[in-house]
Amino acid sequence: MKLFYIKSALLLGSMLCIVSLEAQKVKVVSLKPDAFKAQMEQTATPCIIDIRPAADFAVGHIAGAVNLDPLDFQFIKTVQQLCAPTDPLFIYCKLGKTSKTTAQLLVLKGFNNVYGLKGGILAWAKKYPIVTP
Repeated sequence: MKLFYIKSALLLGSMLCIVSLEAQKVKVVSLKPDAFKAQMEQTATPCIIDIRPAADFAVGHIAGAVNLDPLDFQFIKTVQQLCAPTDPLFIYCKLGKTSKTTAQLLVLKGFNNVYGLKGGILAWAKKYPIVTP
C-alpha cells in the first residue's frame, strides 16, 4: 500500500510539473455554470467527466457524468476510450481548480475542445440540480 501512495505522489508531481511548464501554451475554456450547461446542451453527445472522489460522486453529480480518478495510471487511456479527441469534453471537480489542471493535461494529450466548470460542482449546485444514483 505504501508503494501505491509513493507511485501516486510521483505521478501527481510529474503531472503537475508537465502542466506547469506547458500552462502558458495551453488554453482551457473555463465556463461558469450557465455557459457550461448551455455548451453541454448544444453538444449531441457530451463527454462529461467528474474527477472528484467516488464517495463525493455517489452523493450527487451532473447528469450523464462519468467518475474518473485523475491519479489513476490509466486515466488518459480511459478518457481516450470514452471521448474522441475532437469531441467536446466537459470536466469538473469540487471547486474547479483540480479540474483546470487536469483539463490542461488533457489538452496536452490531444483533446481539442475541453471545457472546465468554473467554481466546480459547488457552483453548479447553487443553480442546477445534481443527480444521485
